[in-house]
Amino acid sequence: MIPDDKINEVKERAAIVDVVADYVSLRKSGANYQGLCPFHGEKTPSFNVNPARGIFHCFGCGVGGNVVTFIMKMEGLSFPEAVKFLAKRVGVVIEDRPVSAAEKRRLDERELLYEIGELAAKFYRNLLERNEEAAAARRYLEKRGVDRETAEAYRLGYAPERWDALARYLAQKGVPPEQAEKLGLLRRREGGGFYDTFRNRLLFAITDIHGRIIGFGGRVLDDSLPKYINSPESPIYHKSEVLFGAHLAKGAMREQGSAIVVEGYFDHLALYQAGVRNVVATCGTALTDGHIKLLKRYATKVYTLFDADSAGKKATLRALDLFLQENFPAYVVELTAGEDPDSFVKKEGVTAFQDRLAKARPVIEYFFRDLLRQVDIGTVEGKVRVVEELAPRLAKIANPIERELYVREVSRIVGVENRSLLAKIGRGAAPANDGPSRAERRSGGAGPEEMLLSLMGRYAEVAERVRSCGPERLFGGALLPVAQEILRRLAAGEGLDWGELLELIGSPEERSRLAAFLVKDEHLDDLDLGKAFEQCRQALERTSLKGMKDLARELATTEPDSPRYRELLQEIDALRNRKSQLS
Repeated sequence: MIPDDKINEVKERAAIVDVVADYVSLRKSGANYQGLCPFHGEKTPSFNVNPARGIFHCFGCGVGGNVVTFIMKMEGLSFPEAVKFLAKRVGVVIEDRPVSAAEKRRLDERELLYEIGELAAKFYRNLLERNEEAAAARRYLEKRGVDRETAEAYRLGYAPERWDALARYLAQKGVPPEQAEKLGLLRRREGGGFYDTFRNRLLFAITDIHGRIIGFGGRVLDDSLPKYINSPESPIYHKSEVLFGAHLAKGAMREQGSAIVVEGYFDHLALYQAGVRNVVATCGTALTDGHIKLLKRYATKVYTLFDADSAGKKATLRALDLFLQENFPAYVVELTAGEDPDSFVKKEGVTAFQDRLAKARPVIEYFFRDLLRQVDIGTVEGKVRVVEELAPRLAKIANPIERELYVREVSRIVGVENRSLLAKIGRGAAPANDGPSRAERRSGGAGPEEMLLSLMGRYAEVAERVRSCGPERLFGGALLPVAQEILRRLAAGEGLDWGELLELIGSPEERSRLAAFLVKDEHLDDLDLGKAFEQCRQALERTSLKGMKDLARELATTEPDSPRYRELLQEIDALRNRKSQLS
């Protein structure tokens, strides 16, 4: 663990404008610096850096944080890795903490495994490029349309037909065969000794997000089986967390705000070679929540591009629940029957592919339409099956407007009442539309809670008023921890790190709104502080009253036995208590 004083020293020395300027072209704009967001594609600058606060925020995609957060997102690093990355930049020495002998052995072994993977990759790559044994592999790549530049970028290699080619090479390099066995490169003979796992195969190097070799995928050059052999799990390779080509795609995923997921290595290579760079592939396994979490670090939505056969369709439908569970917008790209991305791009070209991408359907819609093809909704049994299959998926849609629209569409097509479907998914009907919601009204400007938090950080007088009134009376659940931490730090004489404070907010929407306000709050100077505090307090009281009316309206249309009914009662009770405290 890195000591807190070292983390603080790194943050103090690593000026956020200087760090961000290494990645983004910035220009001064009032108290901020602006540029094109590196995390999503845009033509008009909406990315802001506020040096006084030490934070950044993009008004386009909502991402924000401090200098450490920025490096974590840009470089795909963990928090400790990002701190060490910045420490090297600003000259802060972070001594490695003492580790146990067992932990040191584990860390040393991981480094050794990375080195062995690198040695094997160079061995296989050299054979493919120069050795006569690999002539058939080179012809195969030429036949598949893979050019030399792509082969180099992906570090393609060739494993010779000999039983011990790699084993002998590693022995010459002093590599213990037992360690190479852990990576799945070598296998143990029954009578003693080791032999190569990959023989007479074209090899695809599998890397982690930083480009380090962690495994291989080997394909035969003919029609023999098994067609592919992939490296097994190892201390450095966990299939549920690794996507092929992610280290090459992460920049394009950030820039375009999207990722394309394909099944096969050659599908990936074909798209990359055609200029589609935000593409990754599964390594012989189904999509997992680990894969989706990895993609969410770089993209805001994903396109699945699995084969058009039954196996590809099943893979798409298996991923549906994961996308909904992770609240990750996902779309299905449909190709002509019998085609895969590799063959489609070669026949139709990249323009036709981009057209299919533009016509991709949301994964929940794809699931619904596919279900309708299988079920006769002219029968009661068919209607029941559609509702039974869809209800649990609809319940997982986080956006209430999107959920309501799907409920209406499904109800219309299947021929059931909206209320019945809502009851099935355990949610009451949406409240009537009587104007913009609180979140919608606040998203375009300052809300009273955001303003109070900013004033607390600027003026001790406002912080003291909040302390006297009680922060729990003024702030809702999402922003309350920030207010409490501000009061704690001020009482302890500590400085405020707004980047850290933002991370206390569990709701991404609330976090984004506060960050957006903080980078544009110069107008709070020269306010009448007493009057500003009272206006915020009164606004919060009105908000509580409006919130109770909205909840009461929803309660009236909700099934009394549903879980949502009990949730509404609790929310109304909490708002009633808060209103009485503010009055």
